[in-house]
Amino acid sequence: MEKALKYFSRVLICGIIALSFGGCSPSKDDYKKTVQNGIKTIPHVDEIRRMFPDKPIDHFITQFGFDKSVPVMWNTEVFFGGRYILTYQVYVSVDYSGKRIVKTTSQSHFVLVEASRVFDASPETLGADFSADYKFEESDWKKVVAAGGDFSVIGIAIKTNPVARFDEFVHGVRRDRFEVKLGD
Repeated sequence: MEKALKYFSRVLICGIIALSFGGCSPSKDDYKKTVQNGIKTIPHVDEIRRMFPDKPIDHFITQFGFDKSVPVMWNTEVFFGGRYILTYQVYVSVDYSGKRIVKTTSQSHFVLVEASRVFDASPETLGADFSADYKFEESDWKKVVAAGGDFSVIGIAIKTNPVARFDEFVHGVRRDRFEVKLGD
């Protein structure tokens, strides 16, 4: 009887939370559907996907459904050129029950880092040293897009020689991420 009461109490509490916040806690499927919606609707994500069509790319939401008092951030991260990581970030408002991104709530920010060396950080993990860290805003991104992906229009010269073991490093970075693609 005591076990049944504990179970009933949990179900009741969860039901109250669900009515108040649109769900007890977002599930993996809720997260996936919300990210898929973001891939389609968040500004610049499609531009990044088209600019780097065959490169490893991740889309993820920081603070998804955990602490409602903390802003939710959209991230798109692409690895390219054998040495670069481009990260696009923007704060968003999420409709958890509708599994969608309602709107962006901040300016877009872009960060491009250049790896100069990949090394063994531990027996199981690779690390990287970064020689450059470029931060730019939406106006600069629009120039890069208009130039067909040529970052030199905003003063960034992209090197064409890859860093040894960069692909292994990327695999390690992405290993624990939950990959979401359109159409999954």
